[in-house]
Amino acid sequence: MINSTEEPSWDRDIISNGDLLRRSLQNVLSGSGCDKAQAHTVSLNTAQWSIRETAEISNALPGFLERHLSEALDAAPRANESLVSILDALGTLLPHVTWINRQAKAGQDSAFVERHRHGMIAGPGGLFECSTLTLGLALMMPETCYPYHQHPPAEFYLVLSPGDWYREDVGWWNPGPGGLVFNPPSCVHAMKSMGVPLLALWGLMH
Repeated sequence: MINSTEEPSWDRDIISNGDLLRRSLQNVLSGSGCDKAQAHTVSLNTAQWSIRETAEISNALPGFLERHLSEALDAAPRANESLVSILDALGTLLPHVTWINRQAKAGQDSAFVERHRHGMIAGPGGLFECSTLTLGLALMMPETCYPYHQHPPAEFYLVLSPGDWYREDVGWWNPGPGGLVFNPPSCVHAMKSMGVPLLALWGLMH
């Protein structure tokens, strides 16, 4: 539930679409039939969100990536009501989010740094404050590889465009648009786009 008190009328669309996004994500995860989805579903259900009162320094999506975002959103799957609701909610929220990129670590190919961005929806730096999870949208230009990496929080991705994904216990595979990817805590994983932009909604449990 998103907490709000006496919100200005211009915030109401953001708050209601934040709730719509979360409910729809819960539906997708709970309907997947995957055991790994349960903890993420609970995390979304119990998280306390509040719209950020003090705006952070806003970083807009660079112009050279805007067309890739539009292309990916236009082609994203709308196979069921939950996916349609997720994309509708993103249409309202994304103009208000801050976009960040990840920096390369020692020994990594830095070519991906300017070829990707994360739109921060909830959690640190997000449109909504939340201490228990981080939610964002990953965008990568075509023919881009996000390097092998790992982090303590468990993670899920709702895949919205074609692309290849890697997890150390599986290898490379293509979940397809509408597919789900689950990365256990601290496992090594990566992703890469092919001939079209890669777009995915992701969440980290803290």
